[in-house]
Amino acid sequence: MYKILTVFKYKLKILLSDKSFMLAMTVIPLILTIITGYALKFEKENKIPIAICDLDKSDYSGTVIDLISKKDGLKIILTDEETAIKMVKDYKVEAAYIIKEGFKENLLQGNTKGIIEQVSSPSSIASNMIGEIIGGEISRIILNIAAADWVVNEYNSLKADNRLKSTYEGKDTDALWQEAWNHTDSLWVSGPAMTIDYVETEGSGNITADSNVNKSGAGTDSISSAALGMLVAFIMFLIMFNSSWLVEEKENGTLKRIISGPGAISALFAGNILSLIFIGFMQIVLFALICTIIFRVNLFTQASNICIIIIYLFSVIALSLFISSFLKTRMQLQAGAPLFSIITGFIGGCFWNFPQTGGFVKVISLFTPQGLALDLFNIFGNSGNFSLVNLLTSWQAVVLLISSIILTGLSYIRIKDLRY
Repeated sequence: MYKILTVFKYKLKILLSDKSFMLAMTVIPLILTIITGYALKFEKENKIPIAICDLDKSDYSGTVIDLISKKDGLKIILTDEETAIKMVKDYKVEAAYIIKEGFKENLLQGNTKGIIEQVSSPSSIASNMIGEIIGGEISRIILNIAAADWVVNEYNSLKADNRLKSTYEGKDTDALWQEAWNHTDSLWVSGPAMTIDYVETEGSGNITADSNVNKSGAGTDSISSAALGMLVAFIMFLIMFNSSWLVEEKENGTLKRIISGPGAISALFAGNILSLIFIGFMQIVLFALICTIIFRVNLFTQASNICIIIIYLFSVIALSLFISSFLKTRMQLQAGAPLFSIITGFIGGCFWNFPQTGGFVKVISLFTPQGLALDLFNIFGNSGNFSLVNLLTSWQAVVLLISSIILTGLSYIRIKDLRY
């Protein structure tokens, strides 16, 4: 154990004193994560811009604008009529909506014709949809008015016939009208009229219930998925590159002398594995801090994500050791490690989430450690009913764990054979 710790400390001392390693360890993942995160954040927050000109300036027109501004996917720009039309012509907004004077009076009279003018370009795709949204909000106000008027009329009728209960006598009709309006309007924000069970079509065309689709908290959002993809890709690159100790010792001719002593092979092998594990965990913690501080996305609040990244880390270490045992020079490693990491990362879906696409593309991605790990994130990530047993018995995790054991054993055998 003492020899193992000695090798471990020696490797860490060398790595932490290497400026290029520290640069790759901190600056590069920071830049990549920030660029990817902000790109996806912009995409996620991108909204359709529309211009609204309120010529009526009444409480009713203000209510319509307020209701529209609360709709997801719309960005409201309040401006004057001339500017609104110019913004449409300059393609700065999807459409412009001019609320005409007399808007409130027309609504109170039940007249909905010509109260809002829509200005859009012939190439506009979303203007009709937005017009339907605005029309829906106007219908909401009209129904609120009709309900409030009915309540007041009914109140006056009962009062005239002396059929009012004593508790309602002397009630202000304006206050009653507003109360009826508020009650009717509150009914519009109830739960959905229906719910949908989501299914996903596989490549064969068969429709099957998909437990991977995130409709109840499972799975990951776009920023989390991108961050996990970058983390998975960079772990592969970093571990591959830092398994150079084996290649360097072989190239220098010192490996045979080092492992000639009793127990030296096991100490050298285990000590370097510990150093790679430490490097991997440092990278994981750094990525998690970046995502938490900058994007307020917690990647590892769930036990499932922690377990998956640990399984993936061990599989990458085993694969890097196995590949390094066949290389003879550092030049081969320096040329091969980035190329191997990028190709497998792309196929595995680190830069484009292939495991979620399904079909043949998904099958190909699952031939890489990155693809298997990302598929596990899609299945178990942020799952409220996570079970370690279910994770460890999933075929993706089984493949990663068994391949880790086999490749680590083969790597040890190859290093051991170098003494002869």
